[in-house]
Amino acid sequence: MPPPPENRALLEETDLLAQIGAGNREAFRQLYFRYSRPLFSLAVRMVGDTGEAEELLQDAFVKIWRSAAAYDARKSRPFTWAVTLLRRTCIDHLRKRRHRPPTSPLLDVLDTDSDPPASDTVRRTIEAQDDAVRIAAALAAIPANQRRALELAFFSEMTHAEIATRLTQPVGTVKSWIRRGLLALRTVLTDPAS
Repeated sequence: MPPPPENRALLEETDLLAQIGAGNREAFRQLYFRYSRPLFSLAVRMVGDTGEAEELLQDAFVKIWRSAAAYDARKSRPFTWAVTLLRRTCIDHLRKRRHRPPTSPLLDVLDTDSDPPASDTVRRTIEAQDDAVRIAAALAAIPANQRRALELAFFSEMTHAEIATRLTQPVGTVKSWIRRGLLALRTVLTDPAS
């Protein structure tokens, strides 16, 4: 009897990371194909800008390429590990951005030297909006405790311990809620029928 689809995907993705750790570019391409859309959508939600999200997605995939050999399947699932790398990349970016002098939105609008958005950027923006709707629907479908834990994990700079304090729950419970919520999100975001 073949393993359930979720277990099969887990085994395939764990194998892809092992191959990436050995320098296999085709395995990296396959993982990118599986993860880029949901990770891009999460990056857009975290930083609020599609251009920055594209750069951060690239940075996260560079980290995946460089760190794949160190991936430990006993500590996390492949998708959760990739989300963690992306989240850290986004948080680092947001912390750096906070220390930059603010730009004026009016000056941005009046900037005549900027090029009109490329069709690829427009396409990615539309896809990100579609994905944001799918994420919102997926978040609405999961239990409130998982949703709140995920929201705090992705859209704040709080650690798991800080989230546990905020939610008055043990850290292990919060981590479990986040993991279950990620699995539910992943199912929705990678299902071509949704």
